[in-house]
Amino acid sequence: MRTIVFIDGNNFYNRLKALCFESGKKRYSLSDFNYKAFCEQLVNPNTLQEIRYYLGSLERQGNDKTEKMYADQQRFLAKLQTQGVSTILGQIIKHPDGSYHEKGVDVRVAVEMIRLAREDNYDVAYLISSDTDLVPAIEEVLSLEKQLHYVGFPKGQSFGISKAATDITLLRFQDIEPFLPEPLF
Repeated sequence: MRTIVFIDGNNFYNRLKALCFESGKKRYSLSDFNYKAFCEQLVNPNTLQEIRYYLGSLERQGNDKTEKMYADQQRFLAKLQTQGVSTILGQIIKHPDGSYHEKGVDVRVAVEMIRLAREDNYDVAYLISSDTDLVPAIEEVLSLEKQLHYVGFPKGQSFGISKAATDITLLRFQDIEPFLPEPLF
């Protein structure tokens, strides 16, 4: 079956980071995670058509902190590109308290899951996200006679997505360890 993997980037990164920390307190450069090999194994025996990675796009603001964040994100996007991962960007906005928040990323995931299902670009969607706001999009994908496989983590599992999805995979450290780079220490 033809598959597309939809990754809510910020959600996946934070869950992956927590899972790595909980597993033995080793530090990994998560920007070197092998997304392509991970997704190929995840969808096996299905045929991987595409990996779509969604995240908020940082803008340069001329100060040291945002310039470093921008440069780090550009390096990460280049690494994803070398693995053949499509990146779809939302926005990141700075709140008055100085914190940064993504905007529009979950909407892009939802719209594209539905659009690509309607265009018959896949038979099975693998959704890596715990954002319960995606449940209506999942229901629409299922109404188009597609399957949706939810991929999450035991801590932070979305029970709304779990109930709506065709199937569920909850990732443990041993599931992601083969795709991590060597520990930093």
